[in-house]
Amino acid sequence: MNVLLTCIGRRRYLAEYFKSELNGAGLVLGVDMNGGAPAASACDRFFSAPGLYADDYIDFLLNLCSVHRVSAILSLNDLELPLLAANAQRFREIGTIPVISSTEVVNLCADKFLTGQFAESIGVSTPRSYATLESAEDAISAGTEIFPLVVKPRWGSAGFGILFVENLDELRFAYAYCQRMWRKSAFARLGQPDAAVLVQELISGQEYGLDIFNDLEARPVGFAVRKKLSMRAGETDRAITVESEPFEDIATRIGNALGHIGNVDCDVIEREGRQYLLELNPRFGGGYPFTHLAGANLVRVLLNCVRGQHGQEVRYQAGIELFKCAYLASVGELAEQHVAMEASAG
Repeated sequence: MNVLLTCIGRRRYLAEYFKSELNGAGLVLGVDMNGGAPAASACDRFFSAPGLYADDYIDFLLNLCSVHRVSAILSLNDLELPLLAANAQRFREIGTIPVISSTEVVNLCADKFLTGQFAESIGVSTPRSYATLESAEDAISAGTEIFPLVVKPRWGSAGFGILFVENLDELRFAYAYCQRMWRKSAFARLGQPDAAVLVQELISGQEYGLDIFNDLEARPVGFAVRKKLSMRAGETDRAITVESEPFEDIATRIGNALGHIGNVDCDVIEREGRQYLLELNPRFGGGYPFTHLAGANLVRVLLNCVRGQHGQEVRYQAGIELFKCAYLASVGELAEQHVAMEASAG
């Protein structure tokens, strides 16, 4: 069984997790637009990809899957998810399982306003959200909303463009500034220029990350929870796993109603005993290693799903505290390996 990880970038740990689980019974292939991607040397084979929006990008991936008999393909990039979702059937036709949710689910997760509406529809608390500056100002004038507030892109990730405002002047400035930032960013491909900014109620409390896993038929398998202790560049930097029971209700509601495939990384904040859903990311997120190393081996669960095995459970140990650290890899070595792999592939 060979697995292809796309837009692998810095996710060395995922390549290593898949290699460990395959244990020589298959290869981990990686692709990235950056030939010197830090995760390149962690893959069994690595290939430099054309630009994400190049006309031949999907054909490039399809060819790799066909030539290397790839059993499953996973994306690690929010911008790529809509592309793979739209072309999922083309991968199935060549015998590759796209571990990707439907276009509807991907779009719902990418759009933070739709995410909030989804949460409300399944009885899950979520911050009050306003899709226009006018609606936010009306709520403030009516006394149904108070400062401070959050201003952020409606489509975005990794903490991009998030601002906090304390009064009307700051709100108006932040809204316009956030809109300009978003329109110049790669995220502009995901949404609508005239509805790019979201104003939200500020919820202060303890943040948690949930990995909620569904099988390839979108049936819930299980979930794991980590308490976020510190963040860096929009990702969890330090966390401790916690018991899952207090989150059983919110995880069950999301897993049953969302209909996602594989993992969904959920951001939840707890205030005065009430859990609020902030965001959904239908992929392995930056916080996954914390639950993986505590025993919630969703990579193994996923590979077993690809093999057609059912009846799995997600188990892990609470109270495992971990933090991320960095180490250096030679770009020269990565580039040299990349050239050698390209030559052998030819």
